Amino acid sequence: MDIRDQDRTIDQIPPGDMAVRIRAFDWTATPLGPRSAWSPSLKLAVEMITAANFPMALRWGQDLVLIYNDAYAPLLREHHPDSLGKTFGQFAWGAHVDLEGAERAVLNGEARGLFSEDLPMLVRRAGDAVEQGYFNLTLSPMPDDTAPSGVGGVLLTLVETTHRVRTEQALRASEERYQLALEAASGVGAWDWDIAADKLYADAHYARFHNIAPERAAAGVSFAEVAAAVHPDDYARIVASGRSALKTTGEFFEEYRLVQADGAVKWVQVRGRVYRDDTGWAVRHRGVMVDITERRRIEAALAAAEANLRIAVDAAGLGRWDHNPSTGTRFWDERCRRIFGLPDAAENSFDTFERFVHPDDRAGLMEAVAAATDPTGPGVINREYRIHRGGDGAVRWIETVGRAFFEEGRCVRFVGFASDVTERKEAAARMALQDATLALAVDAANVGTWDYDPRDDALVWSERCYAMFGVPPGAPVALCDFYAALHPDDREATRAAFAAAMDPSVRGDFDVEHRTIGHEDGAERWIAAKGRAFFDEADRPLRVLGATVDITERKRAELHLRLMVNELNHRVKNSLATIQAIAAQTFHAARSLPEAQEAFSARIISLAEAHDILTRENWEGADLEDVLERLRTLHGAPGRFAFSGPPVRLSPRMALSLSMALHELGTNAAKYGALSVPSGQVRIDWTVTPGPEAARLALTWTESGGPPVTPPSRRGFGSRLIERGLTSELSGEARIDFAPQGVVCRIEAGLDG
Repeated sequence: MDIRDQDRTIDQIPPGDMAVRIRAFDWTATPLGPRSAWSPSLKLAVEMITAANFPMALRWGQDLVLIYNDAYAPLLREHHPDSLGKTFGQFAWGAHVDLEGAERAVLNGEARGLFSEDLPMLVRRAGDAVEQGYFNLTLSPMPDDTAPSGVGGVLLTLVETTHRVRTEQALRASEERYQLALEAASGVGAWDWDIAADKLYADAHYARFHNIAPERAAAGVSFAEVAAAVHPDDYARIVASGRSALKTTGEFFEEYRLVQADGAVKWVQVRGRVYRDDTGWAVRHRGVMVDITERRRIEAALAAAEANLRIAVDAAGLGRWDHNPSTGTRFWDERCRRIFGLPDAAENSFDTFERFVHPDDRAGLMEAVAAATDPTGPGVINREYRIHRGGDGAVRWIETVGRAFFEEGRCVRFVGFASDVTERKEAAARMALQDATLALAVDAANVGTWDYDPRDDALVWSERCYAMFGVPPGAPVALCDFYAALHPDDREATRAAFAAAMDPSVRGDFDVEHRTIGHEDGAERWIAAKGRAFFDEADRPLRVLGATVDITERKRAELHLRLMVNELNHRVKNSLATIQAIAAQTFHAARSLPEAQEAFSARIISLAEAHDILTRENWEGADLEDVLERLRTLHGAPGRFAFSGPPVRLSPRMALSLSMALHELGTNAAKYGALSVPSGQVRIDWTVTPGPEAARLALTWTESGGPPVTPPSRRGFGSRLIERGLTSELSGEARIDFAPQGVVCRIEAGLDG
C-alpha cells in the first residue's frame, strides 16, 4: 500500500541505490567499525530499511550513526549521500536538530518509542525542487543484545502527511471565508442545537421562519417543534440527511421548504456542522439558514423559459443554408450563423465558408460539394466535417445534409441543413476509448465475462470463460453445463448463491470462489466469480452479468504458505533444540566464562550462516559450494582455502550439520592450526559415489603450512560435535587425524536430500 500523498512523491533515488552505497561504504572509519563486525541486529535492521519503499533511517550506537534508505534520501536534499555514516554530532539538520534528546531517550531504554505528528521538513521533489512538507515521525527502539541498554539503535520511520495538512489548512480558510460571507448577508438565521438535552437555540429570524416565538427560541425548544415547519414532501429527506450528518460526515447542507403559519411556503438553504466530544459522540449541531425563496422563484421561471426554448430548439435543431452557385450568393439563418460563429453583419460568401473548414477536411468536403452540384452526380450531400468556429477558433464537428436543384444542365440552387454534432462525436470517441480501455483491462487482468438470460436459459461466455471451464471455445452452454463443471463439493453452495442473486427479495451480489473440473482436460481450477442480477418492473430477473478470474495460482500459493508456516514452526523448534544443545555443551566444557561466550557466539553465527543459506533456498536444501564460501568468508581470506569437487546438493539437515562441523574445524585452524599463521592453507576435497540406497559424500579437510600439530590430551566439544554429531545426524562417519604436518578430517555421509 502506498502511504504517501497520492499527488506527490519523494522517490527520486533509483531503487537499490542506498543498499549498494551501504555495502561499498568504508565503515571502518566510523564508530560502527567494519560491516563484518556488526551485530546481527544491526545487519537485520539495515536489510529491513533498505528493502522498504518508504522513508526509513537508523541512528545506531551511542554516537547515533546515520544509515538510511532510498526513500529517505530526498529528505536530506543536498546532504545526500555525504550524510551516510555520520554521527549526530557530525551531522544534524532542520527539524532533526531538536530530536537528539528523544533519540537518546529511546536508545537508553528510557522510552519505548516516540511519535511526532505533522513534523515540518523540507524535501526535494521531482526536478530537484525543494519545498515544505509534513511528516509523521516515529522513533522506535531496535533491540540488540550486545548493547548495554539492550537497544542498539533508533529506527526513524516517516509517513508523509503534506497533502492532508494542506487540505485541512485550505478547508479552515474556506470555512472562515464562508462564515464571514454569511454574516455579511441579509436574511440569515442561526441555530445551536444541544443534542443531548434536545434544546435548540435560535435567533429571531430563524424562529419566525419556523413559526416559533423569538423569545421561546432564545430559551430553547425541542427539535420536534422546529421540524414541524418542514414541508411534508421534504421532511423524510431532511431527517435522513440530518441523521447521516450525526453518524458520519458531520457536515449538513440542504435546501428545503418551510410552511409558514399563514400557509405560505418559503425556501431556505441550511448549512450546519456537528461537533463531537472526545469520545466521538455528537453533542452540538450549529449552523445558519438563508432565505432563498426569491432565488428559487427566479430559477423556476428561468427553468420554464429554458424548457420552452429547448422544445423549440429540439423541434428544429438545425441551421438552414441556401446557396446559388450561379450568382455566388449564400444565405445562412440565425442558427446556422451561430453554429459557424459568424456575426449577423458579416459577409457570408462561399469563400468565407471554405475558410471555416478544417484544413484536413477541406479537400474531401469540396469534392463532395462538387459531386453533389454536378448534373451527372447524385445531387445530394450527407457529410460530417470539422470547422474552426469563428470568434473563438474552437474545433467543432458539423453534419450537413443538402440537395442540389438543376435547370438546363446546371445547378441553380443548393439547399440544406447543418447541425453541430461535436458532443455526439466526442461521446462516440469517449465510448470507443472506454471500450478499448475495458478490453485492455479485461485482457490484462485475465478476466472472463459471462451473461445469463434466465428467460431462455441462455448463457454467453467469453473466450477466457471457456478456457477456465475446460470447454471448447464457441460451444453452446447453458446454466446446467455451468453447474456440471463445478467440483461436487462446491456445487450446492454456488447454486444457492446464484439463486439468491436472482431472488428479488434478496438481490444480493453473486460473489463466490469455487472449483471447476475441466470438461476436456479434467484439470481442477479455482475460480473467483462475481455477478449481479438486473430486474424488470415486476421484479423478474432479466439478466445476470458477471466476471470470473482464475485464482488457481493464488490458491496454490495460499496452500504453499500454510505449508511453509508449518515447516517454519518445525524448523524453529529444531533450531532452538540445537542452540540449547550447543549452549549446554559449550558452557559445560569451557575452561572459563569468556572462552565459553566466545565459542558460543561463534557457533551461533555459524548456525545463523547456515540458516541464511537455507532461507535463500526456501529451506529446500543448499549447495555444498555455498556452505564452503560462507566458511571462507568467516575464517579466511582469498587464497587461504582451496576447494575441489563436483557440484553437490545438500538436504537442509545435512547442510546444518556439515556447516557446524566445518565451522569447528575452521575455528580450531584459526586458533591453533594452519589458519593461525599467514603461510597456512586449508584444502577441502570431496567426491560423490553411488550407494545401495543413496549416493554418499566423502569430504576431506587437510591443513598445511601451519605450526606442528600435537594431538590434544582430551577431546573437546568441537571434536565431539564433528565425530559423534555427524555420525548420529547423517548416518555417516567422521575421523580427525592430528598429523604433525596438519590436521586431517575425513567425513563420509549419505546424501539423503
